[in-house]
Amino acid sequence: MIVGVIGGGQLGRMLGLAGIPLGLSFRFLDPAADAPAREVGRLLVGEYDDPELLDRLAEGARVVTYEFENVPVESARRIQAIPSAKALEVAQDRLAEKQACTDLEIPTAAFHPVDSRADLDRSVAGVGLPAVLKTRRGGYDGKGQAVLRASADVDAAWTQLGGVPLILEAFVPFDRELSILGDINLPQKST
Repeated sequence: MIVGVIGGGQLGRMLGLAGIPLGLSFRFLDPAADAPAREVGRLLVGEYDDPELLDRLAEGARVVTYEFENVPVESARRIQAIPSAKALEVAQDRLAEKQACTDLEIPTAAFHPVDSRADLDRSVAGVGLPAVLKTRRGGYDGKGQAVLRASADVDAAWTQLGGVPLILEAFVPFDRELSILGDINLPQKST
């Protein structure tokens, strides 16, 4: 069975390493010719939104997916990826993701949207410290984030990240980090 994957980075490689013993074969699409997943499957080299390469990725595949949330939503839609393009769209915006969890009654750390310095000050007062200021889009592996441990950290965090939509989240101490994939079917809100 062939699994098509948009992205051929370290997560794609780990997916392949886990799937090969199960009898799965992998086909990856990545812009880097030296992408780590090339070691565990066939690598198509090109942009994530290249229609021809997306079609080749999906051709004959039993399932198609993506290895991280920063791929184009339209690409996931074109190949009918699992999780769905809607789930990807929500995962690409940390505020939308937190609101979706709240709507689904999944507990989250306290959070506030931050669109201005005044919002940041109000959010810090509401969430408290320590907290984590994050870009709503595009951050990963600690990029696009600043930990606020004391009020003296607020100015530097704003200087580092301000100017794009942000979210402030209460700091959650943890022993380990787990990643999950899920699809989304939000309840319809009555009007």
